[in-house]
Amino acid sequence: MLQRIQTIYIIIFTALLFIGSLCSFANLILEDKTILKLFPTGWEYSSGEKEKSLYFLGYLVAASFGILMLVNFKKRTKQLKYGKVCYLVVLITLLYMFTIVDNKIELLNSSNNLYSYITYSYSMYLLVASLPFIFLANRAIKKDENLIKSLDRLR
Repeated sequence: MLQRIQTIYIIIFTALLFIGSLCSFANLILEDKTILKLFPTGWEYSSGEKEKSLYFLGYLVAASFGILMLVNFKKRTKQLKYGKVCYLVVLITLLYMFTIVDNKIELLNSSNNLYSYITYSYSMYLLVASLPFIFLANRAIKKDENLIKSLDRLR
């Protein structure tokens, strides 16, 4: 299991998701003062008020499929399916989070005449950085599957 390169890619993917879900994703700043922070559980205002959301669900689903990929190392076709689902879930989560942050900043700019802007934390970049690792893992799994199929044809 560990001698295959896709296992290393899957472990890195899962670690990036886990580390990225620990901190805030984005900070909305109004007049050099942070007023909103986006965490995996939702928005947190500077006043301490919290607005719940389910961003963390995408992380949990992707990490669980990553673990399923590690456990099913003997079933390459299942690994490929889980990898595609992982890739799709991470992309949907990422797009959803970007649109929510963009909508929130537009709402702030339209309600106030003050200038507000976004700063993304490293957690958002870790989510983006996890995508190539799941892609490389799927590519290596597909390569192994093709190798096994070609050996079966030779027998």
